[in-house]
Amino acid sequence: MTMRIAVPLVLALACTPTSGPTPPAPSSTAAPARALPAGLSGLVEPWHPFDPQLAESAPVWLLTRYQPGTYPCRPGPDGSLDMFIQDRFSALQVVRGAVRAPGVDLDLHALRGPNYPRSYAEERRYLLFLRPGPKGQAHLADASALRGMDDRLGPDEVLAVIDLDQSEAEAAAEQVQASRTGEFGGGRWEPASWAALRAAPVPDPARQRELAAFLQNTIARPRAPLAEVRAWLGPPDSQHLFANGSRSDQYVLARPAYAEPLPDGLYGSLQLRYDARLELRGVDLGYLRWHVAPHEQSSTMLSAEEHAAHGLPRLELEFR
Repeated sequence: MTMRIAVPLVLALACTPTSGPTPPAPSSTAAPARALPAGLSGLVEPWHPFDPQLAESAPVWLLTRYQPGTYPCRPGPDGSLDMFIQDRFSALQVVRGAVRAPGVDLDLHALRGPNYPRSYAEERRYLLFLRPGPKGQAHLADASALRGMDDRLGPDEVLAVIDLDQSEAEAAAEQVQASRTGEFGGGRWEPASWAALRAAPVPDPARQRELAAFLQNTIARPRAPLAEVRAWLGPPDSQHLFANGSRSDQYVLARPAYAEPLPDGLYGSLQLRYDARLELRGVDLGYLRWHVAPHEQSSTMLSAEEHAAHGLPRLELEFR
């Protein structure tokens, strides 16, 4: 049998560190103090998003720790095996309501929007505001072993999630939008031009080479702060947080080709890696080709020879 990773979930295996992330130094401008309901003082910081009305509508407030894993493989119709990520949140403290379950599994792919973090880090603490339905109530009242993938809680029952271990610097950087301008390919780099590069149906080699030069000469300075890079590039298409406080941001180039995979279709990927101090440590720009077959979609990075043949740039920068 062949192994297949089900799209869009991605399997990531990593060792779990023994300690949490080292938070970056907070900014000098403190957020204003605010009154918090009983039980949340010392948990929710001024820079954390908190909606009192939404919280009051949730009968269960549960302090958890994110500890992802995988569900047992399921056989696919073609004899392959589907492996799914298990987004498990182990219960640490019941702040409000009644919970006997040792934790809950969430459908993170469905929890999108301003009431939820853009991404989650293993071993971080998350405060869940829950309004469970009958099935969810039965789950939370069950002190026995955790259940399976069909028992995950989605947006109907998870009203909001707060990343309690998010630092003030992270929170500030997450709010930065693309605003900077500069000289680019004989013209001007503006947020609109960057958006157009990402929205192009296929990568244009000449424009992509200009992008690579601009990245290397202007944006990708060694140890550039996350907020500064975000001022050029804005929020990424996806980001991944690690337990040690480091992270990676990914920007897709030629989004239409990425969103609708076609055989031999090309798209680009710009990945930026940051350390626990939110300083830029690596840049990887490359282009990938889709392989599309029944029950399978996968993409692979072009070889160095293929990059050259297509006139597409390749960047691999590491900063110490």
